[in-house]
Amino acid sequence: MINVFFKLLLSMFLGALIGLERGAKGKPAGFRTMILIAFGSTLLTIISLEMVRAGVTVLGDPSRIAANIITGIGFLGAGTIIKLRGTEVHGITTAATLWVTASVGMGVGVGLYIISSVSTIFIILVLTILKKFEETIEKPTKRYLLHLKSTYPLESTEIFKKFKIDEDDIKSYSQGKEGVVYYWNIEFTAKKFDRKGIIQRAYTLEEIKEFRIEEREEI
Repeated sequence: MINVFFKLLLSMFLGALIGLERGAKGKPAGFRTMILIAFGSTLLTIISLEMVRAGVTVLGDPSRIAANIITGIGFLGAGTIIKLRGTEVHGITTAATLWVTASVGMGVGVGLYIISSVSTIFIILVLTILKKFEETIEKPTKRYLLHLKSTYPLESTEIFKKFKIDEDDIKSYSQGKEGVVYYWNIEFTAKKFDRKGIIQRAYTLEEIKEFRIEEREEI
């Protein structure tokens, strides 16, 4: 009986560690949810094993309940996924975290304490450290259209430098003159674009009369 309580307490602790990270980021499946997922998975695994041991002969396959735990977590995970406009989807990481937290709970339930504990550390590392790495490699490329007007004949290289536009990212470029006003239309792509800072830099150019930046659909 002591062993059963230890398993339940350990699963709650490991679930809490994962839940702290989710809760700190304001995710819908946070601290308490992860504790309950880990606890419930451990409890059901223990019950499954005890049901088999209860009979004189083997009454069934303990893996059947374990399989249904994963199925049940799948339904919970599906409820956390939200599809917004276009191809924008939120909640997939939270759904995956629910699934893997259940796996940790099941591991504790069958007595795999070290594997479950080490796995929890790996899960937390993936959710924290790899988050920044993911943002770097998976940040979507966006298309921007820059409109600029000035009474001074600015050099195109000066504009590119001021707005930090790489010439290789320029998709279209046009310039001209209407009366005494020069204009430029520059369409370019970028993964990161400081809109607030760009506005401040725009008006440091000479004789700027009009400035506008438009964000196009993601590509």
